Amino acid sequence: MTIRQRNAPAYRPRAGELVLDRRTGRTGIYMDTIGGEHYLRPEQGGREWTAEPHHVSPVPEPRDSAECDQPR
Repeated sequence: MTIRQRNAPAYRPRAGELVLDRRTGRTGIYMDTIGGEHYLRPEQGGREWTAEPHHVSPVPEPRDSAECDQPR
């Protein structure tokens, strides 16, 4: 992690937004922030987990499969 990344403000998701927990690699629905931790739950339901705000980011846009098939 670079100094710039460490000092950058954490991403602030909206309730109900699908986000990525970069620490675990899991995606989840952002529920709320309590005590400085984001609460996320699996898309298909299940037990919530917590993530530190600097580990949460928007889910990357899926790449178009046509882009992947094109030679470079």
